[in-house]
Amino acid sequence: MGRRWLFAGLAWLVTAALTTAVAIGAVNSLRRGIFGPADAPRSEAEVEAELSPSASAAEPAAPTSEPPAPPSSAAPSGGAPRALPTDGGTVVAVCDAGGQVRLLSWTPRTGWEADHVVAGPAPAASLRFKARSGGGDVRARITCAGDQPTLTLTGDD
Repeated sequence: MGRRWLFAGLAWLVTAALTTAVAIGAVNSLRRGIFGPADAPRSEAEVEAELSPSASAAEPAAPTSEPPAPPSSAAPSGGAPRALPTDGGTVVAVCDAGGQVRLLSWTPRTGWEADHVVAGPAPAASLRFKARSGGGDVRARITCAGDQPTLTLTGDD
């Protein structure tokens, strides 16, 4: 009977160790992101560098949360694109000559997602960055002040 208890105790220890190892591996993979470091949000400086006219035309386009715009609307005749950072992510917008704003892309921060996107062109564009863990949201409304996109934020915790 003593051997049976010893065997049961060893089996329990092995099971606990394996379960702990699997849990640690799962948490570490979530911290890196499902697809590795490539899905990390870009900083404002990285977005500005990619949008600058000096960026090489031969470079492939960076993935965004929005499908590419059709060729007919690819070249706005207004101001330059502008990155607008928020607590939930970064929005890149541009104003055209008629005062219409258009969202070019949006990148949620890790742990956030974007929804309720109204990309324009319109007098006002908007979207919501929502925390996946239920920690509230950030609502972004973008309008044009002259040829520059401007950001108005409201939060809802």
